Amino acid sequence: MGAIARIRDGGHLREKDEVLSKDDLIDMQGTVVAVHSGGLYRVQCDAGHEVLAQLSGRMRRFRIKVVPGDRVTVGVSPYDPVRGIITFRAR
Repeated sequence: MGAIARIRDGGHLREKDEVLSKDDLIDMQGTVVAVHSGGLYRVQCDAGHEVLAQLSGRMRRFRIKVVPGDRVTVGVSPYDPVRGIITFRAR
């Protein structure tokens, strides 16, 4: 089946089989493959598919740099699984 997905609802983590709302994101781990124009990043997830992601507002605010090869956490919407938001860069 692949990696286990955790659902982030504000600050709470829930199991996958619960009902999702529009604002819930599925946290996935991955590696940045490419940097595109307009602040978009191509992320190869550990589960096997690619996500086109942008930096979260807090990461832009604190000017956290993301380069190809970085390990990141991507929040993916269950309604559009090809787009996401990078919420964390591993050291």
